[in-house]
Order: sequence, then structure tokens, then C-alpha cells
Amino acid sequence: MNIQYLLSVLYRNGLWISVLLFAVSAALLGFFILSVIRLVDRSKILSVPLVARQEVDFPAAGRVVLCMEGPLLTSRFAHLDYELRPREGMPIEGKTTWFHARTSSFSKVRMELKSYEITRPGSYILQVRGLEPGSRADSEHRIVFMRPHLVLSIGHVIGITLSAGLLIGSIVFFFIRLMEKGGGQ
Repeated sequence: MNIQYLLSVLYRNGLWISVLLFAVSAALLGFFILSVIRLVDRSKILSVPLVARQEVDFPAAGRVVLCMEGPLLTSRFAHLDYELRPREGMPIEGKTTWFHARTSSFSKVRMELKSYEITRPGSYILQVRGLEPGSRADSEHRIVFMRPHLVLSIGHVIGITLSAGLLIGSIVFFFIRLMEKGGGQ
């Protein structure tokens, strides 16, 4: 079987193939969108208000990512410095993330800032330096700790992009084949 024969078979059956491709790509697109939403929700460990000093509890050891969350275009997190330490002991070295992954909606944005290696579960002290004296916690500005999920999120975005491209391609191919003279052959 040569390639020319295969292409002619695909072309003759293009209407049915494009309908099948549309269904498969629509299902994949829905799967990847729902999956990335669940991934971000599952990665969240805890969320606390933005205050100068507070105690946070980590249920498990491992790497965690400190994120800021607030309204779009907020500047309240500018020029802040974060320190995380066990209740007794030296501060844990926080590493600035290379790629500040962002999650945003119409009203909020969440951005990764630093990552920490938590050696044991338990209580830690989070200290934020640079807040204006007397500033109070509000419900709009929060600090969120998450499990790292950037690589998986990128994989899901690639899946969304490819399945959306396949979906659009199947629609275009369907209408090209339908409009063609002898499209019913």
C-alpha cells in the first residue's frame, strides 16, 4: 500500500473522519481543561491572610511553593520579603522560582514567588517584611502555599492547544469536503 492510495482513501472518507475527529478532539479538550482545573485545586496546601507574622501548618514534608494571591494589578506584594522557619530553628532558605507561574481569573491573580523544602511536617512561622506599619489583613490579599505543579500544568496546556487545533482542523476539513463538488462521494 502506498501513501497516495492512503491519502485518497482518507480524502474520500473525509466527512466521516472529520466528524469522528471532531468528537474525539472535543472530548480531549474537555478532559484537559477539567484536568488542569483539578490539578491546580489539588495542589493547594493552605491559604493565609497577608500579615507580618503568623503560624502555618504543613501536613507533609516536601517542596512547597509560596504564591501571592490578590486582585488583578495589585501592588501590595511589591517589595515584600518572606521568611519561613520552623518554630524552633533557623530560617529555611527560600529559592526564587525561575518562572513565576501565574493563574488568573477575571478578578484575581495568583503568582509563584519562592519555593521551600519542608523537611518535616508541623508548624512553621511565616514572617513577611516590608508591609506598611499598621496594615491589617484583608480578604483580597492572601499568601498561598502549593505543591509544585508547573510541569504538569504546561503538559495540560500543550494538550489543550493540540486538541483545540485538532478540533478546529476537523471543522475546517468537514466544511471544505462538504462544499466541494462531489463532496458526497
